[in-house]
Formats: sequence, structure tokens, C-alpha cells
Amino acid sequence: MKIRVWRKDPRARLPERASEGAVGFDLFALEDQEIPPAEPTFVRTGLVIQTERPYALFIFPRSSLFRKKGLIFPHSAGVIDFDYCGEEDELKILVLNLRGEVVKVAAGERLAQMVLLGVAPEVELEEVSGPPAENSRGGFGSTGGYR
Repeated sequence: MKIRVWRKDPRARLPERASEGAVGFDLFALEDQEIPPAEPTFVRTGLVIQTERPYALFIFPRSSLFRKKGLIFPHSAGVIDFDYCGEEDELKILVLNLRGEVVKVAAGERLAQMVLLGVAPEVELEEVSGPPAENSRGGFGSTGGYR
């Protein structure tokens, strides 16, 4: 399978797999940037990427992002729609700095990883007049015995 990648900015680095067994492709910061504390900030990649159905593109933080930089994704993961691939649809990485001081990100630094996941084909929703099951299985954490 091939996905289409356009370097909107010629400085952009193409996504790379860090190892033969890597599930995701590393995404790199386009330019040096300072991330202020407690302020959601976009980091540019310089890339526009198009995937083909049924594979959607999801952006996750690298496992070391918080440990090394104190940065998290305030939205947990980025979901890239199939039609987000036009001229102005640059992939950006939204981060939040949880440290008390400015965090520096260097051009070419690996911050995130993109993962292709299969999504359900055409889905039709059917509205019903009551709950789909008679009994509730319990709330958050109920299957693990946490009450």
C-alpha cells in the first residue's frame, strides 16, 4: 500500500519507521520552536498526507515525549480525516507543556508517530426507542472491580 505525502515546505522530513518492527512512522518538527508553559501549541511538520480507505491516519505522542520534554497531547490523539489533504491541510502536532518553563523543540526532532488503522466501511446508524440491552454492565472501571 502507498500513501501520498507532499512536502508543503521543502525543509520537511518524510515520516520514518525507527525499526523494522515499528508500528508507527515518526513525525519530525519542521523548525526550532519554543513551547510556553500551559499553552496548547501547534508544531509544524511541513507535510500534507493523504490516506486511502479503509486506512485512517492517527497521530500519537512518542512514548518518550512526556518524560523527555514534559509535553503531552491535550487531545490524546489526532484523527486525520480522509479529505484532510488539500494545500492548506498541513499536519501539525498539538502539544501542551506541563513544565513550569519554556521547552525547546529542535528542527528535525521526533515528537509524534503516525499510525494507519483500518476503520469500518460505510456505517448506517439506526435510532431505537430504548436502550439496546436490558441490563447495564456497570460504569467506568466496573469490569476491573474498582468501586
